[in-house]
Amino acid sequence: MGSTGKAVVTGFICRLCSEQKKIVIHLYTDRARKLRLLEKIKLLPISVEKYDNLPKSICEQCVSRLEAQYDLLQKIRRSNTIHHSHRLYHSNGRCPTECPLHGIDDPSLSEVDAGDSSES
Repeated sequence: MGSTGKAVVTGFICRLCSEQKKIVIHLYTDRARKLRLLEKIKLLPISVEKYDNLPKSICEQCVSRLEAQYDLLQKIRRSNTIHHSHRLYHSNGRCPTECPLHGIDDPSLSEVDAGDSSES
């Protein structure tokens, strides 16, 4: 028999940080599905397959970090969409009321307006 001191409990090793933790969330449980962990992990430069030989759990700290990263990415995507639609409303350099950023100072528009007026 081997030494239990050298034993590794793979069910309690975090897939993301590789640390052994007492509390983890297994990726194929209802809780993980509710948190959409597999969807969020797809944003990382790793792949997780149900039948690979790697750990299938994530520690709470990595779940929090993954949530924060996912939230930031969603915010960036929303912001990017708003900025692109903002530009579509500006054919004459003015911000119409229909624009999602109407009333918000946009320094880049001021530079464009200043550049346009100097070229006239």
